[in-house]
Amino acid sequence: GEARPYATMALAPEGKGSAVVFPSVGAADVWLQDLERGVPTRFTFNGFMRTAIWSPDGNFIVFARSSTPQTDLYRKPSNGGGAEELLLHGGPNVNPTDISPDGKWLVYSQTDGKTKEDLWLLPLTGERKPVKYLDSPFSERNAQFSPDGKWMAYASDESGQNQVYVQP
Repeated sequence: GEARPYATMALAPEGKGSAVVFPSVGAADVWLQDLERGVPTRFTFNGFMRTAIWSPDGNFIVFARSSTPQTDLYRKPSNGGGAEELLLHGGPNVNPTDISPDGKWLVYSQTDGKTKEDLWLLPLTGERKPVKYLDSPFSERNAQFSPDGKWMAYASDESGQNQVYVQP
């Protein structure tokens, strides 16, 4: 397929496709890239996307859309059918990074003026009220659930450089 620069990439659970954010002049959209055939298919059409992640079952893609001064999180079926579902009206610089193996929790980072980047959990069922998972005077980012969902790995600059930490 055609070589194009991309801002972020997330592999589908079965490994045959990926969700990529292709930057363009003034905007960026999520595209699905078939890795076997090399054929990209446009997935979003509204621009200003930041990142995209797959649900563990591969049925949904969660993505962040920026509009100054906030970033909102949406979910859409990965087959492209159905409407985008608003999950969260976020603050500045919201970045979804993983969904728990059972599909019940989304972890994301959000920038705060006092505590830099913090980690939040968003329930994907029920009332969907965000829960702060970790904040400190340092930046915590790029959180990932362990395969059994019992641990969280994340990067922090607490030591003065970015290092990976793990906690329940």
